[in-house]
Amino acid sequence: MQQTKKTKLSVLFVLMGICASSHAETDPNIVGSWEGMRDKNGECQFLSWHSKFNGNGTFFISFFSDEQRKQHIQTEYGKWNTSNGQITLRTLGVKTPEIYNYTLIDKNTIHYVEVVKDQTADCQTDYQYTEQRIHP
Repeated sequence: MQQTKKTKLSVLFVLMGICASSHAETDPNIVGSWEGMRDKNGECQFLSWHSKFNGNGTFFISFFSDEQRKQHIQTEYGKWNTSNGQITLRTLGVKTPEIYNYTLIDKNTIHYVEVVKDQTADCQTDYQYTEQRIHP
């Protein structure tokens, strides 16, 4: 196994252990695997992604530069929780959390609207997106 894969797995296991010990609320409707992408003609650089939200409050999001999700850019790991129609994402290594209002369109579609801007994020426009559930 390559060193970077070992490091990522180690970080993920540590993070999962930390999160498992916390009792943050997680909306069970969000638990699972999702895909999304930015509008190619939007104000922000195009990205597509695959995200996985675990019931224990951990997540990972893999970002890609193409629609087919073949050209991997990076994967981020962190903790997530929900409260009052908002989801908070705390990405490992990022000082400020991302906070979004979310609306469940149906059991397979979620729409997010950014509430608190991360000043280090690559897109500083009013940001919103929709994700579709991935079925195994």
